[in-house]
Amino acid sequence: MKRIVLAGLAGAVIYYVWQLLAWMVLPIHGPTVGPLVDEDTIRDAVIAQDLDTGVYVVPYGSSEAMMDPASEYRQRHQQGPIFTLFVHREGGPPMPPTTMLLGFLTDFLGASIVATLLCCAAGGCCCKTYLQRVGFVSGFGVFLALMGHVAYFNWMWFPAHYTAMFVLDVIVGWFLAGLAIAAIIKPSDVCDTPTTIPAER
Repeated sequence: MKRIVLAGLAGAVIYYVWQLLAWMVLPIHGPTVGPLVDEDTIRDAVIAQDLDTGVYVVPYGSSEAMMDPASEYRQRHQQGPIFTLFVHREGGPPMPPTTMLLGFLTDFLGASIVATLLCCAAGGCCCKTYLQRVGFVSGFGVFLALMGHVAYFNWMWFPAHYTAMFVLDVIVGWFLAGLAIAAIIKPSDVCDTPTTIPAER
């Protein structure tokens, strides 16, 4: 358990630092998010809608409209633009300490789960080498990229360049975290006592 906590902490620190670098230093996400030409006009229009906190898509259509080739929804979808609006009705500081803390706790929980699964894999006496263990952890970055960001690209029409940078972000981040997690979780620590299978009577 101590090694899992230590590996989770080490992986979280590395992934957290990588996230800060990816957003604030390296030119990864900056080019994918830009300002509106007339922000005030759009902001005033959203305020006028009196929307609750939530997610809104345009154009919006019922399941029946989606299946009807002649529906107005299908025509508007074909013409574009297509966009998703994330609304948080109440304002707040752009990057409060609670956001930073929750970000680190999320990374710690994620890294701890991966460390636990690696411990189980190493306990089965696979992932014996360091590179195999790094690859095991890195695989979770690929999984996250596919099931999260690529899925949003496919289903929610997120832009390709935005998706590509997030895919790069999570894969590199989990590879770097894997370098630390794999160094802490070793087969020798979990495979010392072989599992004995009772003989059949």
